[in-house]
Amino acid sequence: MISAERLALHNRRWGHALRNWYDHAEVAWTPGMIVDHELRVRFDTFFPWREFSASLRGLARELLPSEEWTPRLLAENAVETALDFWEEVPEFCGQAVFTPEELLPFFCTCADPPRFGTRLGRYPEQLDILPQAKSLLDLGCGVGIGTLEAARKTGASRVLGVTLEPLEAWMATQRHLPHDPQRTREFQEFSDISAEFLAGDAAAFRPANGERFELVICNGLAGGRFMNTPAQLEGFLDTLEVCTAPGGLVALANSFHPGHQKGVEELARRASARGWTVSGNWRQMTFL
Repeated sequence: MISAERLALHNRRWGHALRNWYDHAEVAWTPGMIVDHELRVRFDTFFPWREFSASLRGLARELLPSEEWTPRLLAENAVETALDFWEEVPEFCGQAVFTPEELLPFFCTCADPPRFGTRLGRYPEQLDILPQAKSLLDLGCGVGIGTLEAARKTGASRVLGVTLEPLEAWMATQRHLPHDPQRTREFQEFSDISAEFLAGDAAAFRPANGERFELVICNGLAGGRFMNTPAQLEGFLDTLEVCTAPGGLVALANSFHPGHQKGVEELARRASARGWTVSGNWRQMTFL
């Protein structure tokens, strides 16, 4: 539980900083406006992201179970300015002060920003090709709704989801999204499906007791913004080799910007070099 004194201190400082911007800036920033480099620099002078994010991380440390739960979006180098940050969390766009009741939804939004797009039916073409399987591993599962959707389609009785954000793993386990009541209601469709969710890095994950899965899915991750370096791609392929049962299937889908096509194709090339049979295209592919 966060102390009232700690929250009041944050609110005083950053409420004043935002008012100071509006009182003295030549342009009044409003949500949705086009933000150029000059405006970012000018705004950061009044409202420095490095210090603001540090204050938010301090609140997170008091509210959440451990420092590791702090959403990565709040890292000092995650974005350049607070304006960029607010574009990632439009529900809290332009907000610098918080009530105690707003803090958990705020941090959950930071862990699961809208651009992640973790909703039902995100990859319908993939669902159409998924085979029946007794066990399912979802690498990069987010808040877990897509994991449960895939489990329903495949009939898997052993279901494990892995996500880098501990706060996402918690939301998936609780089947509750404090920042999104609509998607929380969607969990009700899967009340008959049992699943486990863990925090972990898909490029380094190792299941307990050497467990392997008949079906491994990974959507919106490999080859994209968060997994694109040679070391990450090789680590991811190591994970697939360790986690996939003999004769099992790996299914990957994404809705990346076309600029990431080369990254996904590089992953496919490396997988082929390791002996995987790669099928499909860069938007949707399978490894056997």
